[in-house]
Amino acid sequence: METKPKLLWVGELPAPVNVRSALNDRWEVIPYCPDQPLGPQLGAFSLAIVYPDGQANDPARLGQVLDQLERTPAVAVFMLPDDARIGWELLSRRQGQFLCVRQTASPAELEAKFSAAATLQPTIQNLQAELAAARTIISTGTRTFDDLDEEMRLAARLQRDFLPRRLPEVGRIRFGVLYRPASWVSGDIYDVTRLDETHVGFYVVDAVGHGMPAALLTMFVKKALQTKRIAGDSYHILPPHVSLSELNKDICEQNLSSCQFCTAVYCVLDAHDLTLTYARAGHPDPVLIHADGRIEVLSSQGSLLGVFPEEEYESRKVQLNPGDRLLVYTDGAEDVLCESSNKRQAIDEALAPWVGMSRERFLLQLTARSDAKPHTSRFDDDITVMVVDVEK
Repeated sequence: METKPKLLWVGELPAPVNVRSALNDRWEVIPYCPDQPLGPQLGAFSLAIVYPDGQANDPARLGQVLDQLERTPAVAVFMLPDDARIGWELLSRRQGQFLCVRQTASPAELEAKFSAAATLQPTIQNLQAELAAARTIISTGTRTFDDLDEEMRLAARLQRDFLPRRLPEVGRIRFGVLYRPASWVSGDIYDVTRLDETHVGFYVVDAVGHGMPAALLTMFVKKALQTKRIAGDSYHILPPHVSLSELNKDICEQNLSSCQFCTAVYCVLDAHDLTLTYARAGHPDPVLIHADGRIEVLSSQGSLLGVFPEEEYESRKVQLNPGDRLLVYTDGAEDVLCESSNKRQAIDEALAPWVGMSRERFLLQLTARSDAKPHTSRFDDDITVMVVDVEK
């Protein structure tokens, strides 16, 4: 008989009905012992479900769980009530080996979260093993590995603070993102911004290379990209090609000594009539998966940002419909999807079996595919995939 994987339940029993339905006899649930230290209990499991219930707004309690979690290879799913404002805020400001979900989530959504956490755990375990091995090797020097490790942790946390903590929901439009740096910090950055009541702007940028130099360039891009111009009491939303042209000039004017440059896709979506306007700068073409399963590549003209100050970019429009899904991704994700030299055909073949999946399930499949590929280091390149769904 096959042995069920075990997970640690951190909360009062019995577990809610939606949790029991989501587990669906796939997991053996082991309740934690509240009169014993939590850390050693977490260390014995790959997955934990934290159901703080009445303590969801207690920052001291949540912080204690997070601190003990970071000392183990376990991944936790925090279930919080909708009105736990302090709990949601605290967890949104922390980055780590955990996911969050509403206590009232459906069994299907909970099952997706639990599966995603279980998929993430082997990566966490491998990273901690690599870090432990590096600590053993690097034991001397004027600047200790602990100092460098702490600085890189702080840099990674700072960069993530520039990413949106919550993705907006505008009309029928819903967003999801897979974001996986190749090292502590990333050369990829993304953002989603409500421009007014009906328009939402979003972009994915990939600084060439990765690591600290590329990460610093993404911080410049975050602040330099112009999305609209305000004059008095009125404003004008900039077309994507104008935004990219202005950003390109700003980067070129910096005269960066390392000749850094980046690729980008910037889109403006009207949630009222579902018109998408987009422009790209040397970036992989966005992919539109129609509701009927047809896959369309959205191409436009435009070279890398930061090379030619007078480079011109092109905005194009496409009409979206309910049930459509837009994918905007960096070349790191392109490499994960491709298993042949014909990238266009390979991406179509990889996406075809996933058409019709929920956002959560789609991103989970992409994560599993990334983990299954051999890597010489943590990842070969930074990976970012933005999923934009038009709900029916």
